Amino acid sequence: MATFKVQVEDLIGAVGDDNLITDSLLASGAEIIEKTPDDRLLKSSDEIAIDSTSGLDVSSKKVLGVHVANKKARYYPYSDIGRAKDSNSIHYAKSTDPVYYFKGEKIFVVYDGSESNQGKLIYVPIQPTSNGTALVDSGDSATALFPLEAEKLMVMGASVRCLKRILADQINTDEDPELAQLSLAQLQSLEATYEKEFQKYLT
Repeated sequence: MATFKVQVEDLIGAVGDDNLITDSLLASGAEIIEKTPDDRLLKSSDEIAIDSTSGLDVSSKKVLGVHVANKKARYYPYSDIGRAKDSNSIHYAKSTDPVYYFKGEKIFVVYDGSESNQGKLIYVPIQPTSNGTALVDSGDSATALFPLEAEKLMVMGASVRCLKRILADQINTDEDPELAQLSLAQLQSLEATYEKEFQKYLT
């Protein structure tokens, strides 16, 4: 399969800036992940254990769910977590009804009075990756833990962003007004198609 760079340049022509293509892919992919309903992201998700002592850093992850031995954990605010650990409280979290909380950018799971290392996080990265951890690059040709049906949409969104930069450069240099007009017409057409395809994807 063609690299994302080739796919972008097939849509809009030569960009001449691989970093711009990469940044645009990441921005477009992040927008798709943010707007895709959680239940649709589940089929692209992964699972990872949550440490009882240090928790799990979720700064680069979109949390889709937490469970303990396939028992769904419910969210509980950190400011009230003492009640979930108090066996005399009606809010006490049992192993059959675990809870999770965030402290800073880390997530913890609690049941039976303390933090547990039996919790599992279900997540997708908040930006598209090529292998689950490394962010996508213009030279990549596939994603991991990202909706497969949204890859073309990501490329189209990246193309819109690249074309906006190209148009801005053309206007600022003011070397060829006719070329800028052509780029503007191309951008408007591509933006309209992108918006239409995005709405179709979300329905």
